[in-house]
Amino acid sequence: MAISLGNIDGNNQGLQKALLRKEKSGKKDDEWEELDLKAISTIQLCLADEVMYNVVDAETTADLWKKLDELYMSKSLTNKLYVKMQLYSHRMSESTQLLDHLNVFNKLISHLRSMDIKVEEED
Repeated sequence: MAISLGNIDGNNQGLQKALLRKEKSGKKDDEWEELDLKAISTIQLCLADEVMYNVVDAETTADLWKKLDELYMSKSLTNKLYVKMQLYSHRMSESTQLLDHLNVFNKLISHLRSMDIKVEEED
């Protein structure tokens, strides 16, 4: 799961500030809480139910993001091996569209790169 901040601030709502724990920058506590609530709600709307169950107790945007990062972007040996195994066992079935197959392949390559794993030609 590659995590990108690009779409979170797409509507110029300043939601990245809450995500990145930027200082309140002169905002009143009520305004800051509203901004944080908008940001956490936006992220939660994008999560699958299975993911949401794991982060439901997060109270702030920064806490939610940190939990998601720990769960899905961990660079542990186990996660690295798991993603490599997914890449090596990735096969296209006859009923799969070529574009869908390539999207999954590119997603795996992107995930490996985000974990600082260099993908060699022979891989």
